[in-house]
Amino acid sequence: MTLTDILICPLCGAPLTKTAEVPAVFRCAAGHAYDEARAGYVNLLPPGKGRNKKTGDERPMIRARAAFLRRGFYDPADRAAASLLKEHLPGESGEELLLCDMGAGEGTHTAGIALTLARDTGRSVYALGFDASKHGAESGCRYARSLGLFPEDGEALPAGSARVLCLPANLFRLPVKNGAADAALSLFAPIAWEEAARILKKDGLFLVISAGREHLIELRRVLYDEVRLTDFHPEAASDTPFTFLERREIDFPLELESPEDIGNLFAMTPFFHRVPERGRERLAALNRLTVTARMELSLWRKTDDRPVPEPAAPKDSDTGGA
Repeated sequence: MTLTDILICPLCGAPLTKTAEVPAVFRCAAGHAYDEARAGYVNLLPPGKGRNKKTGDERPMIRARAAFLRRGFYDPADRAAASLLKEHLPGESGEELLLCDMGAGEGTHTAGIALTLARDTGRSVYALGFDASKHGAESGCRYARSLGLFPEDGEALPAGSARVLCLPANLFRLPVKNGAADAALSLFAPIAWEEAARILKKDGLFLVISAGREHLIELRRVLYDEVRLTDFHPEAASDTPFTFLERREIDFPLELESPEDIGNLFAMTPFFHRVPERGRERLAALNRLTVTARMELSLWRKTDDRPVPEPAAPKDSDTGGA
C-alpha cells in the first residue's frame, strides 16, 4: 500500500501521482500540485484565502498535547480503542489494514492505536492521521520517525508492524479514495459522518471517542466555582449507512506530579480559552493533582454499500476540520 493508492486531490477528487524528486510533488491530472514538506507531510488542505494560516490548533497547543500525551497519560484509551477494533475488524488475518484518524492532532493517539492494533492482531497497519493543523502534522511526522514508524516509498510492511503518516486536511473533505479504509477514528474531534461513510469499505468500522459526563471532573472543580455536567452520546444520522455495534465507558486516573503536567493538560482542553481568571490562579497554585479521565467509546459498522456522494467542492470560506 502506498500513498498514491489512497490519496486524491482535495480540490477535484482525481488520483494523485508522486514525482521522484526530493522534495516530492503530488499532482493530479488537472494540474493541481502539493509539495512535500521537509518534515515529510503533504499539505492537502484545500487552498484558499487564509485557509492555511489560521486552521487547526496553533503551535503552543500542539506542543502541550505532545508533551502530555507522549508521557503515556492517555495510553489506556489507545489500548481500549485498539481492543474494541480488534474484536470487530473484518477481513482475513494476513490482510493489511488502512486506518484513518479524522482529527489526529499531533498524531500520538494515531501512532499508539496503530502500534497496538498491529501487535495484537498480527496484521500490518498503515495509519493516516488527518488534521487541519499543519503544526500537528509536522509534530506527528517527527514523532513517527522517532518511533521508526514513518513509511518509506515502496516498503512492504511486515505482518504485525505499523506505519504512520500525518497530513493536514479538511476533515469534511478528506483526500482519500472512496471505500479505501478498513477503519476510521474520531477522537475528541468534530464527527464527519458522511466522510467516514465515504472513505470506509463495506463492513468497515467507525470508532468515536468522546468525553464522559465526569471527564476531568477534578480539574474542572479547580477551574470553575460551579461545574455543570452534561451527557453527550454520539449518534449516527439515519441517512448514513452505519449500524451501531456497541458503546463502552472507560476511566483511569491521571497522577499529575508537577505544575508542567498540570499546565499541559489544561492547555490541551477546551477549558483553556474560557476559564475565569480566578480559576487559572487556583490551578497555577497547584504542584500536584490527581484527575480522572472518563471516556466513552462508540463503534459503528458501515453495513450499507450504497454510494455515498462526493463532498461538494470547497468554498473559499471553508476552514478545515478539527
